[in-house]
Amino acid sequence: MIMIIIDLMATYKQMGLDELEVWSSLDEISIRNLMRYIAKEYVILKTCNRFEIFAIMENYNNDIEEKLLGLGPKGKILKGSDAVRHLIEVASGMDSMVPGEQDIQRQVKEALKKSIDEGTSGKYLNYIFMKALSTSKEIRSKTRIGNGIVSIPQASVKILEGVLNSGKVAILGTGRVARTLLKYIPKNYDVNVFGRNETRLNEIEKNFGVRGINIRVLRDHLGEYDALFSALRMEGYILNSKDFKSNRPYVIIDLGNPRNIENPGDRYFVDLDYLREYISNNISIRLREMERAKMIIDEKLGVIDKMIMNYQVEEIIASMYKKIEKVKEEEIGELFHYIGEKDREYIEKFADSLIKKIFGGITKNIREGRYDDRTIEELKRILG
Repeated sequence: MIMIIIDLMATYKQMGLDELEVWSSLDEISIRNLMRYIAKEYVILKTCNRFEIFAIMENYNNDIEEKLLGLGPKGKILKGSDAVRHLIEVASGMDSMVPGEQDIQRQVKEALKKSIDEGTSGKYLNYIFMKALSTSKEIRSKTRIGNGIVSIPQASVKILEGVLNSGKVAILGTGRVARTLLKYIPKNYDVNVFGRNETRLNEIEKNFGVRGINIRVLRDHLGEYDALFSALRMEGYILNSKDFKSNRPYVIIDLGNPRNIENPGDRYFVDLDYLREYISNNISIRLREMERAKMIIDEKLGVIDKMIMNYQVEEIIASMYKKIEKVKEEEIGELFHYIGEKDREYIEKFADSLIKKIFGGITKNIREGRYDDRTIEELKRILG
């Protein structure tokens, strides 16, 4: 059987969050035990928006496919060049929820490193993943796929910096959006986070070095802040226009959908609609750059396919020589029943020279051949 790369994929494009959670919650030990049994190599890529297993298999069949697809809902399997193309697109941010996302490249790199450390990735996937990562870097350097701000939290911080170069900032909420804001807000701002969950507030204090405050006292301290971010998930307003009794905060950025703060009308106010418009042009640019990126990928796929074929050819040649060596040892062993051990060294040298002269040219021609899946299969049948 020929080597085949497959990708078992479950991503945000195929299913809802509840269904994706089924894949993300799979028992990792059970998955690894299964993959050790059916795959020569494998790498697990797991992020908040995807669960994927890239694997090299030699005996792939319908039973294996059914077993893999039965692990969770709406899974999909890509094979061969389609799987490699998808991996490059993932590493380049082309398959991300936000086009051109940067962080996915790091996540792909970490997934590979983990697999190398655990011994589940070998020469095939090491090469394919490293080529995917280098191609993703080339795509980012030769296209504008990573240009401009396309993240809502990042765009909102950029707006803040355009209005105030320092000051005291309040963030309402302790969820993912609030934590993302904390990553982007520069150190020259004094940040406090308001929330209801004391455990989350304590975690944020520990992880980000900011102060956590119970949201019940928000109105009492509202006038102390220069800027206010709302990153809450709730229906209705947490603050009405009458709650703003002084001219502070000067900047209000409401990331709620629907809004959580009523526009007081007398200060710099930004909502989600404004932010979406702010980043839409950059997203359009990135989407247009996808075509240029695909052309780069097309060029690399041929190189990758050829190298994978070369790996298989070398394995077939190695297997052939192993069989030849075994026959040589058996025949020389039989011969020494009649002539004794004293001439063994000379006879082995003669046998090695004979093998080299007979098979050296054949090996050279094999290496210089052009192969596809069918011819590799035939070569393996004849020589392997």
